[in-house]
Amino acid sequence: MLLRTAIGWHFLYEGLEKVEATWKGTKPFSAEVYLRNSAGPLAPYFRGLVPDMNGLAKLNPDRLKASWSRDVERIASHYGFDADQRARARAELRDSEAYADLWFQDAENVEKLRKYLHQLREVQTVERNPSALSYQRERASSRRKDLDVDRRELVQAIDARSGALREAILKLATPTQVASAGPLVTPWTSLDWVNRSTMYGLVAIGLCLMLGLLTPVAALGGAVFLGQIYLSMPPWPGLPPNPMAEGHYWIVNKNLIEMLACLVVASTPNGLWIGLDAMLFGRFRRDRAAFTLDDDDDRAHAARFPSQPRSTKRGRDR
Repeated sequence: MLLRTAIGWHFLYEGLEKVEATWKGTKPFSAEVYLRNSAGPLAPYFRGLVPDMNGLAKLNPDRLKASWSRDVERIASHYGFDADQRARARAELRDSEAYADLWFQDAENVEKLRKYLHQLREVQTVERNPSALSYQRERASSRRKDLDVDRRELVQAIDARSGALREAILKLATPTQVASAGPLVTPWTSLDWVNRSTMYGLVAIGLCLMLGLLTPVAALGGAVFLGQIYLSMPPWPGLPPNPMAEGHYWIVNKNLIEMLACLVVASTPNGLWIGLDAMLFGRFRRDRAAFTLDDDDDRAHAARFPSQPRSTKRGRDR
């Protein structure tokens, strides 16, 4: 029970810290760093949860212009722009498209983009090769970190232009349209779903473990979460070390140990000893145990006195 409470405390505090940081706006929690630095067998899956992981959508002029056009149309439809507002919105969009054309034609940008795409293909070739040697994977991991710096530098101007375009379109809405349509809700990405499910999942698991509520389910949920964290950056031979690790590990780290502890908690009925599970499901467990004892008594009586039926009332000593 102490183990269950301690694990629950850990989960609850981690979740509340992430929720508080997100809603207070100091430094919103994001799982992007963990997903981007994944190096285990599930790395392709984890990286795929990051929208436009390698910035290829922003670094392609056709895809970039298409995303701008969709965003402008979504804002115009939300606020119900009239013909004049839509014409002004299209003018803003054309200005941004002209900026994109100039950016993609700039000789310096063309050279940086060519170099980035070439090195990205080389890194992905190693990552997708199951026969790659350990030193090749370590080198690819190191190069990916450098590529991430190059990606941020390349998309910085494009992101700034995207933000300016969005702000200019939003300013076209009149106060009456804003009050009538309400705030514009940005569609959630896969990363948004991961962030929210992580924050509130940690809180829910922590509360359930501390209160002894649905203990097996909460403990299994904690084990699954910790298993995913472990597999995202496992301390296995041949894989690059976790840059965010607090110590030095080889195969076994604290995430794996706590995951095994969650499985121990899930395999014992400790929530029925002390916890809300005892209040909610304790009577059912006691009744089932009493019937089991009665059945055992019947079998023992029949084995000892085969010709004498047992006349006691079932469950009388329950």
